[in-house]
Amino acid sequence: MAETEKILIVDDNPHVLKLLSISLQKAGYEVFTAENGDEGLKVLNETKPALVISDVMMPHTDGIEFCWMVRESS
Repeated sequence: MAETEKILIVDDNPHVLKLLSISLQKAGYEVFTAENGDEGLKVLNETKPALVISDVMMPHTDGIEFCWMVRESS
């Protein structure tokens, strides 16, 4: 049996997280969420998703900084 693909969504807007999560789960994906870049990096390292969807404008660690942290950690 094939493993379900994992997707991580990083966004500070709870409505966006919920909408994307529901849509992607209905499409058959296993979805993980994080509300900021720091939390996103932690979830990324724990779950090893195939795809990450990130907002750019977030408080604290923004999407660009998050992408740099991901790149440095790989």
